[in-house]
Amino acid sequence: ETIRHMVAAGMGVTLVPRLSVPEEAMAEQPMRKKNEDADILYLPIVDEAGGSPPTRRVVLTWRKSFTRYEAIAALRNAIYACKLPGVTRLS
Repeated sequence: ETIRHMVAAGMGVTLVPRLSVPEEAMAEQPMRKKNEDADILYLPIVDEAGGSPPTRRVVLTWRKSFTRYEAIAALRNAIYACKLPGVTRLS
């Protein structure tokens, strides 16, 4: 969110994860969204040759000495229960 505010303030451009882009901003490509006193333009990165868009993998990580396995399991289950656009569960 901080980076998005910096862009809105005219401090440059950035790449952001698709999940951080509001759904309404993805409805029309590209779309300007009023953010405070500046417009932000969201432009998805696509392969013009018909290939796959960029992807990334994320993992749940904890210290080996962390012993609250129930907390880890609860967090994992909460993440799995989310219906997130553009997300494919690998395990």
